[in-house]
Amino acid sequence: MSTVADVTVFLLLVGVAAGTIVGGVGVDKPAAMTNPAAEQASTLATSTASVEYDLVVPASDRRKPPDHATRRQRTSHGTVAELLGEAAMSGVIVDGKRLSAAGTDFESKVRSTTRDRLHNRGHKTSVRVTWSPYPGAPVKGEYRVGDRPPDTVDVRAATVTVPSGMENVSEPAREAARINGYDGTATVVARSVIDGLFPPAQSRYALRGDYPSDVLMTARYERTADLTGASVAVERQSTTEMNRDLTAALAARLRTDMRSQYNSPADAARAVRTSRVRVTVRTWSP
Repeated sequence: MSTVADVTVFLLLVGVAAGTIVGGVGVDKPAAMTNPAAEQASTLATSTASVEYDLVVPASDRRKPPDHATRRQRTSHGTVAELLGEAAMSGVIVDGKRLSAAGTDFESKVRSTTRDRLHNRGHKTSVRVTWSPYPGAPVKGEYRVGDRPPDTVDVRAATVTVPSGMENVSEPAREAARINGYDGTATVVARSVIDGLFPPAQSRYALRGDYPSDVLMTARYERTADLTGASVAVERQSTTEMNRDLTAALAARLRTDMRSQYNSPADAARAVRTSRVRVTVRTWSP
């Protein structure tokens, strides 16, 4: 499992990433001395860091913490680019509303770590991290380090990609579009997103585990159900059943959105990009 996938279960629930997968980082533009943004992007893709942060646990009547504390210290390790990807996935939103606030301190610490690693050689730098299953989707993750570049300056840019923790369903989405139109495409995408956010086996272990994993996973399921319009019963349903219900609710939302954005199911399927997070570095002279 990639370190980015850890953010949905282990980063927020256990707190130690499974390990760095440098091979999972892709550089869209090679580093070049003439492009400071490419040099910075290469640094983010290859340098590693450990981030210590406080996990914020929501209040719950279901399970009280042993020592009545609502914060737990955790550590995550990976390349800086992977940590940036985790930060974006930590703040995944549906229709502009976050699924969880448990990782806000992690996101802050990653921002500080990134600023420390970026060189400042006579230019300013910003980093924008984005994930969405397709452009303009109502479910997405966004994260930024630094200010946006002014519209009046010459900006250099370079991009690296890291795993999102979601399955690559580009081919299945195209096949589903051919057979079942928008319905098929939306269902394939929704299933990838929900199973990425809630890997069934790991989610089951979390729900059966000790505090705070059970509280966090319960809150995450219930919040996602609320935002997608699904109905789940954590105490009575299995993770497979809850994922099925969440997939159906999210698919209905995505189907409506795809119809409004794309002229055909095939066009929607060609736009599907679930498995990668984009880390874009921009530099400019002050």
